[in-house]
Amino acid sequence: MVRNGISSDTSGDGGHMARRGFLATVGAGAVGLAGCVGGDGTAAADTPTPTESEGGSGTETPTETGSEGWTGLDPQFGFVGATPEAPAPVEPDAEVQLLIGEREGAPIPEFYFEPSGLFVEAGSVVKFALATPDHTVTAYHPSLGRTQRIPDGVPAISSPVLGGGTYWLYRFETPGVYDLYCAPHEPYGMAMRLVVGEATGPGAEPVSTAEPAHGDPRPPFQTSATVLSDPALDPETIVEAGSVPWEDISAESKRLQM
Repeated sequence: MVRNGISSDTSGDGGHMARRGFLATVGAGAVGLAGCVGGDGTAAADTPTPTESEGGSGTETPTETGSEGWTGLDPQFGFVGATPEAPAPVEPDAEVQLLIGEREGAPIPEFYFEPSGLFVEAGSVVKFALATPDHTVTAYHPSLGRTQRIPDGVPAISSPVLGGGTYWLYRFETPGVYDLYCAPHEPYGMAMRLVVGEATGPGAEPVSTAEPAHGDPRPPFQTSATVLSDPALDPETIVEAGSVPWEDISAESKRLQM
């Protein structure tokens, strides 16, 4: 269900670098998430630290309950691989790429997930691979000031801000619809929909277009709102198709809503 291959317009050419100053201002609000990564950039902050073994001759990593044992995947912050070759604690079941591509007739590029819609079974581990830098994978959740668009009982899951060539793993245990976005690039349409097991929960409801009252959680906005509202990302369509590429979303839904 994973689409392989990256189009040539995702490369870091000079035009892209020239836009970095502009894009950096957008990403400032997400920098606080970076504390979720350990000093070596390979694990989330809440990942248990090694403890002294009972024999007193070394260290061992605490284990989860269950037959699989410790996987290294934090239930809120997942697992960060600092390089593409960094060993993962578990083999992923699916992969999503975070990409940047040229936008025809506009100086601001397209920021997108590929695929932009994905169906997986409950308990699946998804790998989010960053072919381009400065992205997050963040859930719409009230704890983050956003309307809830993930299943009830799931924490405010998020990766830290990650650079190009890194990856992030997360195990999606609870069935339902998960609407995810990149914090620095949400206004430009960098959002996706993941359906885990069944198309249920708050994320299965239409995206609100109402302006929230002051202090209320904010729904998806600007271009991400139109991307998530596109018929190609209807939850049942994702279940049926298994994987929905960015190219299936209409040009009108991708148009900048600035």
